[in-house]
Amino acid sequence: MEVPALTGPGNTWGNTMTNSLKAAEAKVRRLIAGTNRAHGAGTWSYELTSEVDNIEVVSGTWTHTLRVHPCWLRYVVAQGEFQCCVADEIEAWYLLDCLTAEGPVTVIA
Repeated sequence: MEVPALTGPGNTWGNTMTNSLKAAEAKVRRLIAGTNRAHGAGTWSYELTSEVDNIEVVSGTWTHTLRVHPCWLRYVVAQGEFQCCVADEIEAWYLLDCLTAEGPVTVIA
């Protein structure tokens, strides 16, 4: 039995993987653009990297970088879990920032 090649002319498997990563990255770009419009404090960017297990936020004084593993990103987008796995990471960062901020805390009940 001959095993089909995964790459090469006429093979669509590699193209599918590339297209799905491009589509997933486009979602991240839209998320970052929307976040920068919605939150005036600091500028967000993103980085696709295999240096993280899944996702992390690296923060500077006025900049924040969402670092995402590309294989994991493709997976969560394919599973329909972009919102809870990627977009909510930014909202969680803002919540943690509020909870750990120095100064008076206002409790709204």
